[in-house]
Amino acid sequence: MNIVDFITRNAEFYPHRRAIICGDDGREFTWSEYSQLINRLGNGLINLGVQKGDRVGIYLPNGPEWLIAFFGAMKIGAVALPFNILYKTGEISYILSNSRAKVVIGASPEVKQNILNILNEIPLVERIITLGEPLEGTIDFQSFISENSDVLATVDCAEDDTATMLYTSGTTGRPKGVMLTHKNFVTKAAVNGVAEQISEQDIFMTATPYCHIFITVTLLGPLYVGASVLSMSRFNPDKALELLSRYRVTHFAGVPTMYIFMMNSYSPEKHDLSAWRFKQTAGYSMPPELFNKIEGAFGPGLCEYYGSTETGATVTYNRFGHSKIGSIGPAAPGYSMKVVDENFNELPANEVGELLVKGNGIFKGYWEMPEATNEAFKDGYFCTGDLGYKDEDGYFYIVDRKKDLILCGGYNVYPREVEDILYQNPKILECAILGKEDPDRGEVPVAYIVLRQGEQLTEEEVIDFCKQRMASYKVPRFVNFIDEIPKSSTGKILKRMLKAD
Repeated sequence: MNIVDFITRNAEFYPHRRAIICGDDGREFTWSEYSQLINRLGNGLINLGVQKGDRVGIYLPNGPEWLIAFFGAMKIGAVALPFNILYKTGEISYILSNSRAKVVIGASPEVKQNILNILNEIPLVERIITLGEPLEGTIDFQSFISENSDVLATVDCAEDDTATMLYTSGTTGRPKGVMLTHKNFVTKAAVNGVAEQISEQDIFMTATPYCHIFITVTLLGPLYVGASVLSMSRFNPDKALELLSRYRVTHFAGVPTMYIFMMNSYSPEKHDLSAWRFKQTAGYSMPPELFNKIEGAFGPGLCEYYGSTETGATVTYNRFGHSKIGSIGPAAPGYSMKVVDENFNELPANEVGELLVKGNGIFKGYWEMPEATNEAFKDGYFCTGDLGYKDEDGYFYIVDRKKDLILCGGYNVYPREVEDILYQNPKILECAILGKEDPDRGEVPVAYIVLRQGEQLTEEEVIDFCKQRMASYKVPRFVNFIDEIPKSSTGKILKRMLKAD
């Protein structure tokens, strides 16, 4: 088994059909061309000494190069390790060091410089491959591709071999590497191909980051069935609408924020969206009042999905024509879900408890963290940490989260990670990060700060301090200076009292 087998199959079945379209510059690649580029990348990695099981870091924006690198690494049995191009040097250093990545593929001057700045901290990285103007000590991506053979046999992998590793933080401790296997990916590709009602005749577009688990929806599902994928390096509502219209896109997936912004920019006189029949949303709950507005503007076919990095994304989804507004839908084929109380007893319909899920798409564990892996499962079910209920028809609903995770525009923001950065400021005595509802992004981070005696800070200074040390979506949007953070008798911070305040 190897998840990349379907690309070889599609190159044989549909050699001259478009596989990849780059929305940024108009480049197009047929299935035959795409398969050959993957082979060239894979052969190049082999020539650099990358072996089955080695980790290959991918620090690239959405686009053809990302798609070549990701599947090229997995074709030779290596572990693809994509991470966000918004990450700063400290975040990059931790991921590359913890994963013991052997090679990194990066782009843009800032991105490349971020990697070079921390090479002394990550001595296991042997080579850096970069796009565009190469920096000293790096390998040029285009030259690297052109110098290698376009013939490559797929490395056979066991079902349980890791295909990719995505880092996700917890509410406590360091980020954890979520290991997803070839079996996980094959399962997800098949499930999402069915859920999306997609075929080789369709064009699927997205602007959600490829470093996010949403790729099982936005890439694996459509590519698995032979559809074309239209990429955007970053979301812009006007550009998105222009591409949807120009390429007669049939499928689009995004977070609710994207639909909100596109509605504000949409003009029926300017944009022809008549081919667009399927609209997916995930990342955080779509406000029910927006469903009718979006379908009124863009036509029917809006469906909400639910999943997480550990579940490989989709474990529930609303069926086209059978959606319940406010619901995340019934369980996907091949998945078992239940709602349990604190003692893991299954609850009847309409009673709120924790959502548990089981199926072949669930991750195999956290990288080198067996205790955390064991804690994440109960009797074979993954404990999502989300609170919800199931109605009499088997539709699930999310009502809250057990964890303090903040979902900002589809990105995960973990309070402990932001708090750790704030504590690096010598003027800050105590701090707490909470999520605040936001009409455009779902939630945004808010900081509550207690200063050391005699010290002064402004909101702008705190925000700037964070911007220098973390990805922009993690930066607090608001800062509240308070005299004391409420705590329990055991010293635990009572965030619910801050929320009430």
